[in-house]
Amino acid sequence: MITVETRWESYEKIKPKMATRCIEILEVLGNKEMTAREIRDAIKKKKASNDEDDDIDMNYVRPRLSDLLIKHHEVVECGEKKDLKTNVKVAIFRRATEQEKMELDNMKHIRG
Repeated sequence: MITVETRWESYEKIKPKMATRCIEILEVLGNKEMTAREIRDAIKKKKASNDEDDDIDMNYVRPRLSDLLIKHHEVVECGEKKDLKTNVKVAIFRRATEQEKMELDNMKHIRG
């Protein structure tokens, strides 16, 4: 099937960027608690200071943030607050502790 092949090719092409973005998000988060928009803004500011002209919208951060939360257990949701731009409640994220990572990894093996 052509669509499966083209999707796979596209996925393989962006895979290296996915890892880079995950690392970028974790570096920006550090020990802070931030929303997706705050993470995006911090990355944007960092890139601007390095003279990197990269168009960074929310889709730059959200998919990788979901990966870090669900697949890799590197971040956890730690609250919510109202986003000033959209005026809706959004999640606040922070880096997971080693204990939380271990517990989340082990949850994969427990059937409910």
